[in-house]
Amino acid sequence: MSFLSATAQIGFGTSGPQPETLMDVYSVDKGLLLPRISINDFDSFNLPVGSQTESLLLYNTNVTLGKGFTYWNGSSWSHVNNNFFWSTYGDDNFSSSNFLGTADNNSFIIGTAGLPRLHFTIGQRLVAHNNGTISNPSWSMINTGIGAYSLGNDLRIGLDGKDYISAAATNAVVINPSQENIDLSIQGNTTPVLQMDASSNSLGIASTAPIEASMHVQGVTSNVRIHSLGATHSNNNGVDQSLLYVNQEGELILEATPHITQLPQFEFESAYLSSSVTVSNATQGESTVVLHSTSEQLFDDGLLEVVYQTSFSVRSHTGGAITDGKPRKYGIRVKVDGRVIGQTSKMYTSAATGSSIASGFMYLNGKGYKPLTGNSSGTTYAIEVELFVDGGGNSTEYIVGSSSNDFFEVIVHY
Repeated sequence: MSFLSATAQIGFGTSGPQPETLMDVYSVDKGLLLPRISINDFDSFNLPVGSQTESLLLYNTNVTLGKGFTYWNGSSWSHVNNNFFWSTYGDDNFSSSNFLGTADNNSFIIGTAGLPRLHFTIGQRLVAHNNGTISNPSWSMINTGIGAYSLGNDLRIGLDGKDYISAAATNAVVINPSQENIDLSIQGNTTPVLQMDASSNSLGIASTAPIEASMHVQGVTSNVRIHSLGATHSNNNGVDQSLLYVNQEGELILEATPHITQLPQFEFESAYLSSSVTVSNATQGESTVVLHSTSEQLFDDGLLEVVYQTSFSVRSHTGGAITDGKPRKYGIRVKVDGRVIGQTSKMYTSAATGSSIASGFMYLNGKGYKPLTGNSSGTTYAIEVELFVDGGGNSTEYIVGSSSNDFFEVIVHY
């Protein structure tokens, strides 16, 4: 080894050290070996002498902190090895022990222009340091105006510079919050289920193009079902087809179709007074007999009408003709829940002895009306037909309902 000492430079292995150096070490097959020391804590480690001068260079052999050239920067030890720094050309060998971030319990912040932009918190959250706008969302794709941003307390998702969805802190989700010309479509398996046309402010069901209506329901064989108007809830219990109306509040309601509930007619065995009723006494006075009982159920307010025709035959209680010339009264009354709504009566007076006696039936015809209230679950009213007679204490026999022309009919007008 040649050694050259001069006042300007020192050369090892060379007789002509470079003029810009204080020391020039030259070799073609050997290297320079620096002191090898294990540093286990960059912040607290000191050399045995108790201090070190800034720019002191050595080689750290500690595996935990990483082997490599290390220097004292005046306050702590720092690695010269590039593996401990983020490279603008990219890095490799990342793992759970080699990562980009902080080694202590502090957040990791990424910034631009000297300002924080993204914040990885110690609570494992990723926070943007800007709320963003619809044209420049905080969380976006490569295309402009696509992404998510915050407006006040709302979370908004936008596309093409338009707000599509807003989720508010008041537990409300709004589609098209800025009232843009944005259509909404919900597709079924084979056909559209719901279509909103923003340009016409219309809604289509099973239609992709609502036509001239705020709501357009399309389908040749499709039906529209409103559950509240079904058999369980409607005013006619779903028995009859009813007209649909709109009330003053804009609600859809069913108007019950007028229907007739006929008690059995004369053509049936169970017809009204199919079996005659007889009231007879040698000294017949006032008497009342219930001829028929039924009921009517109303699911809406209506007008109850009763129509009746009843045959009578009046004779003595022995079955012969009355010849005493004294009057006998007979009549029919109809009651609804105990209140009379229709009543008809006559007086039968016989001729004196020796006059001709006419045979056959006499008839009482009548009708009555009563407004009644109903409700969706049905209101039931009891209906009774009564016979009332008065023979004046004389021999009398009343036979009621022997004719085939007797009937009693109930009609409800809604």
